[in-house]
Amino acid sequence: MKVRVLFYRAERDGHAIDDAISLWTKLFNWHTPPYSHCEIWWPTETYPRHFDWKAGRCFTSTMRGDDNGTVIRPASDVLTHPERWDYIEIDVEPIRLAAAIGLAQLFAKQNKGYDILCLLGFFFPWRLRNKKKDICSEVCQKFLVWCGIFPDYKVWSPRRLSARTVEATGCPLKSLAQNEDYT
Repeated sequence: MKVRVLFYRAERDGHAIDDAISLWTKLFNWHTPPYSHCEIWWPTETYPRHFDWKAGRCFTSTMRGDDNGTVIRPASDVLTHPERWDYIEIDVEPIRLAAAIGLAQLFAKQNKGYDILCLLGFFFPWRLRNKKKDICSEVCQKFLVWCGIFPDYKVWSPRRLSARTVEATGCPLKSLAQNEDYT
């Protein structure tokens, strides 16, 4: 089954947090795209006949809108600006994907909120964290660990997660807006 790791490209457009995350994490991740957020996408149908991006579900941790923490949302609510999203498509064994989705649902149900301390830790030379809460790249990496893509879990920025996922899978980054399957 296919799972996709989605990466949101920050653009200087008034979203100060996105811009700050992207600019600051660039210092430690040269030659990576300006990502400030990431999500995991999976299909809502077990074996879809026609691939429909908007019919899928997205797993992340966020503090946008009414959401605060680990959530699973309809892809149609997340992917409103396809020109800003890139993705890496990964094949995952169906049994591993089912287990990862089950764990994601449990994490979302037990949502403890967004880890603002960890986010602030990107701006200081030392790590700050609340181990009961997560940021977007943490929940995405946990999902990839559950799928067997990574052997263990570390706190990475969306920029670093994109580079490490390409490295671990050999799968390229692609633009969502240029995908013929995006409807």
